[in-house]
Amino acid sequence: MNTKATLIRNEQLLFEFLRSELKNVFDTGGKIAVKIHMGEPGNQYYIKASFTKHIVDVLKEAGCSSFIFDTPVAYRSPRNNPASYLNCAADHGYTEQNVGAPIIISDRGVPVKGTHMTYRLALDPIEADGVLLLTHFKGHIASGMGGTIKNIGMGCVSKVTKGAIHEGGEPYYTEGCTRCNACVENCPTDNIRIENDHPRFDNTWCPGCSNCILSCPEKCISPRIATFDELLSEAAVLAHDRFRKVYAVNVLKNITRLCDCIADSGPVIVNDIGFICGGDMLTVDIASLESVRKTSGRDDVFSDYNKRSSWEHVRSAARLMNRSMNVSINELH
Repeated sequence: MNTKATLIRNEQLLFEFLRSELKNVFDTGGKIAVKIHMGEPGNQYYIKASFTKHIVDVLKEAGCSSFIFDTPVAYRSPRNNPASYLNCAADHGYTEQNVGAPIIISDRGVPVKGTHMTYRLALDPIEADGVLLLTHFKGHIASGMGGTIKNIGMGCVSKVTKGAIHEGGEPYYTEGCTRCNACVENCPTDNIRIENDHPRFDNTWCPGCSNCILSCPEKCISPRIATFDELLSEAAVLAHDRFRKVYAVNVLKNITRLCDCIADSGPVIVNDIGFICGGDMLTVDIASLESVRKTSGRDDVFSDYNKRSSWEHVRSAARLMNRSMNVSINELH
């Protein structure tokens, strides 16, 4: 497994690099799924269609056809069904005419049994000859940050599975609370209070992030199925393992506090870095986190804002892939 990532700061240099790189990854004549998040209506920082068109053109130069792919979301949003999502995508410039490739929003899936649950994985990327994972690297309330692992683990599963991952990470109290308030202080949605000598989960809005479970020193809170990080990373690994060919590009620009999946993703919290490229989801996410750490001067700037570790689901993915967290980063000038 190649654990080398490439950091590129200039957009034009990125496209030149990919012209050479992708010819060695994808077979001539192959049909490539470009897995991307096209942004919630009102969001400003999603990857723009003009940028994606350049990626499509690079794939064409490599002798490949492509399609732009995402799955509908499980929550209340215009993106929760294919027809409405296509309209949202078009409003953001994502049409076949603009990007030079069909836009496919699909909930078609295949059930795959994992350790914790059965996940319904998106069929279109699995059926394609290869997958190019194109991800805006930013914060996320449930996973600390949203990178390529999240792009697959939540973006390459069905609506039902998305909901099951969030619900599976929801907490319940067992016994042994000492009223230390760790769960209260570390809930990113202020959803917990201590009542009758133990935590009460109000469920005004619980994203199932499992942060209260991870932060409880007494281990008196448990997830309904497994932690959000475990479920998310398992879904991602199961899908990633089924891609015939894969390459990943993380866009480290306009790095916001929250995700492109909401209209207001909050402030930009890290200066623009550039692009991280690599041969798999784990490599690019580790390299991206290390680059953000170096640029921000903070060990985990996303956790500073979101009360949620950015590393937990990445470490979980590494364990499932039987990989270390060691990645080398080569900066291309």
